[in-house]
Amino acid sequence: MQLKKLTPGEIKNVVEKIRKRYDEYIYKYFKPKILKGAFEDRYLSALRDKVDISSFLLAEISVIEELIKKEEERISTGPVFPKKQAEKKSIADRVLKENREKIGKYEEIFIHQDARYEVKKLLGALNELDIKYWGGLAGVLRNTPYSMNSATMINMEAQLRYLGNIANISVPQRLERYLSMLKAFPRDYHALDREEKEYILEVSFFFHDMADLLEMVAAGYEEQEKFNKKDLDVIIKYISCVISDFRLKDLKRKK
Repeated sequence: MQLKKLTPGEIKNVVEKIRKRYDEYIYKYFKPKILKGAFEDRYLSALRDKVDISSFLLAEISVIEELIKKEEERISTGPVFPKKQAEKKSIADRVLKENREKIGKYEEIFIHQDARYEVKKLLGALNELDIKYWGGLAGVLRNTPYSMNSATMINMEAQLRYLGNIANISVPQRLERYLSMLKAFPRDYHALDREEKEYILEVSFFFHDMADLLEMVAAGYEEQEKFNKKDLDVIIKYISCVISDFRLKDLKRKK
């Protein structure tokens, strides 16, 4: 029997389904991201070579479902690793789950369907800092050398806009190259991984710099009557939570 040809809308839905299944496979079973990248490359080649996309996608669905099936069978039959190795994998599963739950409370800002989860959540954390807390800094820092008109705070605000500004644009300037890399086919997955890590590092530096600055302000000005310590503590607490939740404690500038 001849295979029914998929409509353009159905093709888009099937491709998205395959991508999501690869995401599940990679996340749940600790598989390398390159497996999803290999599918993207095959899909691009199929489009370029004008092969029967309906048949191609049917075969690709079978591939990913078979991979998942094998992993489920392996798990159901018990660990195939030595006891210590199995325990390590169990701990890794638990830690990964806990880490994702910690950052789950932050807004997930869409960048691209294949953007890294932590990157989207960090962008959400920056956006929350901007919307909920940044405006209040003007009053908090008014009677300090770090007023919003000081060179230090002008530079900090510029960094915030560079790393996390999403007003009226799709992504902040710092993520424009990342978005272009995600849209490119074939993708350079090693370069993508490096770009993600560099962005996370830069955001971590920004949060640590802000935390150090505000802690210094709090230590030096808490005795002044006009100093709003309560509001400052709220901002410091938020920044400290971001650093803790995203496990950024050790990602700070070398002094």
